[in-house]
Amino acid sequence: MVGIVWLISPLGFRVHKSRTQARFLWVMTAWTTSLSRVISAVLPIPMHLDELDPDVLGGNAIVIGRHRSLLDAVLPSVIFGNRGLTPLYTLKEDLRREPNIDLVGHWMGHRFVTRSPKNLEAELEPIRQLAGRVDEHSVAVIFPEGTFFTPARKEKIIRSLEEKDPRHAEQARALKHLLPPRPAGTLALLEGAPDSDIIVFGHTGFEPYGTIPEILKNIGTGKPAHFHAWRIPRRDVPVERQARIDWLFDIWAELDAWIDSQNRP
Repeated sequence: MVGIVWLISPLGFRVHKSRTQARFLWVMTAWTTSLSRVISAVLPIPMHLDELDPDVLGGNAIVIGRHRSLLDAVLPSVIFGNRGLTPLYTLKEDLRREPNIDLVGHWMGHRFVTRSPKNLEAELEPIRQLAGRVDEHSVAVIFPEGTFFTPARKEKIIRSLEEKDPRHAEQARALKHLLPPRPAGTLALLEGAPDSDIIVFGHTGFEPYGTIPEILKNIGTGKPAHFHAWRIPRRDVPVERQARIDWLFDIWAELDAWIDSQNRP
């Protein structure tokens, strides 16, 4: 599909940038929507996206979402793209190995980041610049966990927090379903988009499908996927850096509690 966009663009990619981005948005939305339908049918996982409140899903927002599986990364594109909004992703650098993601990401202006950079500030400035593009027609998307949940990963993060930040280590240990959030990227988005609201996005049902082997192993065992999102007005977001970190951990505890409520018999 990326090749189709190249062919229909006059002079290849040497076209007016906004026009090319609009075409890539169409491709990205169509591809991720088709992929979500295939996932829903083949695994199968009935997806109850109608559970989401349309009033929550407007533009000019920073979306912070759960990331539990290879499959759930497409959801913001499906949800917001089909509402005519451009999702601007912050993604891990590893995904650039996939040529289509690299190419579409370049033209859509997504940001690819290293999870353990040698120069943190150099990684954060492009995220702030991405956030500066957010308006009523777009949303910035980030997964604060940075990777999929496993008990071993959670324990490793907690050990690190115990040395640097004992109070948040205690909060992290209380989480049942989420990894503790990595604040830096979210804080950079907040700095770069000072007038944008925040949308917190969670889901259940993708837990058995974290990796390709797990997906193959669990085909046919799927349960319905449920979704939950709420919008936080910008006036309710703290201003000071440490207060924002505390706020993010509190939000993560709230999201974890919702996930836990969905997993009860």
